[in-house]
Amino acid sequence: MIMIAAMTLPCLLAAATLSTGVEIPDEGVPTCEGGMQYTTRTEKRPAAITNESMYLKWKWRMNLANPKTGLNNAALRAGVTKIAEESGWKDGKEDWYDVAARCFDFLVDNVAIGFSEYDGFPAISAWDRHSRPMSAVLWKHAADVDAKYSPDLHDKIVQMDREGRATIGKDFDHSAPDWEDILKLGFPGMKARADSYTDDTPFYRAERCAAAAMMRFLDRLIAEAKKTRAEIAESVTKTSAGETKPGRTYWLDKEIASLERLRVGPPLTAFDVMEFTMVYFILSEPLNYFQVRTFDNIDVRWWPYYQADLAAGRTTDAEFREDFRHFIWQFGSIDNYWGHPMYLGGTNKDGTSAYNPLSLIILDVVEKTALPTPKFQLKMAKNTPDEIWWKALDMLRKHAPLCLMSEENMARSMKPVGITDEECRDLLVWGCFEYLPRAKGNCTSASRVMLPQPIVEILEECKAESAAINSKLQTFDSFKAEYFRLLHANTDRAVELVRENERHLAEVNPSLMLSLGLGSALEKGVDAFSLGYKYNFTTISECGFATAVDSLLAIKEFVYDKKLVTLQELGKILAENWEGHDELRLRMKNSKLKWGCGNPEADALAKEVIEGYTSHIVGKPNGRGGVFVCYGLHSRAFISSGTRAGATPDGRKKGDHFSKNMAPSVGAETEGITGSINSYAVIAPENFPCGSIFDVMIHPSSVAGDKGLRAFRILVERFFAGGGVAMNINVVSPETLRNAQAHPEKYENLQVRVAGWNIRWNDIPRKEQDEFIARIETVGGGL
Repeated sequence: MIMIAAMTLPCLLAAATLSTGVEIPDEGVPTCEGGMQYTTRTEKRPAAITNESMYLKWKWRMNLANPKTGLNNAALRAGVTKIAEESGWKDGKEDWYDVAARCFDFLVDNVAIGFSEYDGFPAISAWDRHSRPMSAVLWKHAADVDAKYSPDLHDKIVQMDREGRATIGKDFDHSAPDWEDILKLGFPGMKARADSYTDDTPFYRAERCAAAAMMRFLDRLIAEAKKTRAEIAESVTKTSAGETKPGRTYWLDKEIASLERLRVGPPLTAFDVMEFTMVYFILSEPLNYFQVRTFDNIDVRWWPYYQADLAAGRTTDAEFREDFRHFIWQFGSIDNYWGHPMYLGGTNKDGTSAYNPLSLIILDVVEKTALPTPKFQLKMAKNTPDEIWWKALDMLRKHAPLCLMSEENMARSMKPVGITDEECRDLLVWGCFEYLPRAKGNCTSASRVMLPQPIVEILEECKAESAAINSKLQTFDSFKAEYFRLLHANTDRAVELVRENERHLAEVNPSLMLSLGLGSALEKGVDAFSLGYKYNFTTISECGFATAVDSLLAIKEFVYDKKLVTLQELGKILAENWEGHDELRLRMKNSKLKWGCGNPEADALAKEVIEGYTSHIVGKPNGRGGVFVCYGLHSRAFISSGTRAGATPDGRKKGDHFSKNMAPSVGAETEGITGSINSYAVIAPENFPCGSIFDVMIHPSSVAGDKGLRAFRILVERFFAGGGVAMNINVVSPETLRNAQAHPEKYENLQVRVAGWNIRWNDIPRKEQDEFIARIETVGGGL
């Protein structure tokens, strides 16, 4: 039996001890603590909220704010629309910073707010993240800004997308304040810092305005919380003949005290930190339209507060756990498809692990709460305590929303863009699994380039019986050279358009709250999101990597080596979506010459493709005073782009999904997970500054029991030793997934990992479910 060693992390509670003596049944689906079931996206809204579990599930799925305190979301959207339309921006009489500040003022002062006896955090009427108030203004204004500076930019971007070459967009979904700094300052300190800059520029005017609005919001919250508490206390007194039922005002008392402390100073307690985080989140994400893409390494950041609370008798372990359970349920209710991120661990300046007793307490609460979001990244290193390893791996066997990341390889990947050793030591993890120098960097996700598209273009030309192209491509090397010529033309075009698309981000959507939370932006007098960091990165992601590599391999094998089909014939066959050529399609689809099974020839070509792609992007100047980088991630683009793409030589039919992220194509992992990891090891982390992820499917029988858990750790450590940065792990059997397809009502809480986040199995489209099943069947039961 594997046990947590008390000597590494002292003072750990017995409840955090991990025993793996009992094998985990494959059908085991986690149940939320207290029997709570995670709400589905299609579940009917309740007519009334009558208990804590209902409130926590529905708080961010419906309007639970007090309508007497402000406007509903539709009225908020109408209000900011009116402000924008009546502004003088188009006539050059008003700067958009001033317009944005007036919109923020309006939202902060008029959003309806609410409190409940069931929870310790505020509710707002702008609860729907898919209809945030500023979206009523933002994208129309973005089009106006583009028309002002680059009238033909929109048409060029649309053409790139229509031709299947690349997708390009403006990204306001990746931001993170300097958490370490603002927790020391608190809201009053943030306001004082903003007020200290007295220059009468649009930026500073807007920031001072936002800081004042932030403090007014705290005043509103305190007043409404006190009013709600008084109403509950009066109601309790009336219904109990003068006897006050204990507990009805517990959360309100706790929240009022915390908000009053935050109104005058920085957070004092661990609960204050949670309350502070939630208030900042509300101001930034629903109201300022900037997603907060990490809450920091919370075990390290919150540990001093937790220690002080225990020493002063302000809290107990049980109370902290309950506070934290309510905190993460806020994001379970919001149910952001991509997940709300926070991370654990790291390395201290003296080289010791930053994990502490709070780390395991947090993991324990996450495990028992069993939500697909928020998601937690774990920094793993040679100094990571064994108990963290065992706890995390055991949780992954139960589908927990964890991502394991190599500190060493994160640092390696950042070296090509000039990040120092000390900056690499304390990289901030955010988003799905991305990372940046803490408080010194941000990165927009601006474009995805389709790696299979040049192959499609070449074969289209060959199909047309072009003598020039067919005579030009007499060898596979010549075909490959043409592929890279077109790929580089596409990446060059994407870089050019993204650079222009990002030149005026601050004029589109000023990051008012983020700029308040970043000292360097205030010092420079520039928008934090657009220009305020030391490192202002822009990423261009790959899409369909394994599809492209396998297609090139298929052309080499069947056109050039075996000469079973000509380029011209193959072009015609693909144009007809393989109709009448099923035998050839299956031979090309089932060929053993695929990337992901440890084949040296395939691995060499994969390395050539990815290096040929990233070397043409990484380090080029962007439009924000920084440089371009590449991500080994494309989120859901493997579905959306694949659905619109024609057939490819790897046996893929028109409309089928591309390969996912940096994973092999479905069916390619014929040598099991070891073979796929060996293939991935040829791709150096330096290709992807800021992050890449490898999706892994593991059969539960491979990691069952103590022996399986040790094998699981060896597998992850082998992945890291080969240069892997982040591992996206699914431990599930095809039998369980098929049963879940047939009987979804029995698997309400079954979760799978998609890219850098968890999602409920029942919320995944059938076609994507089938791909999960096919991939685990190919990998099989061994390691």
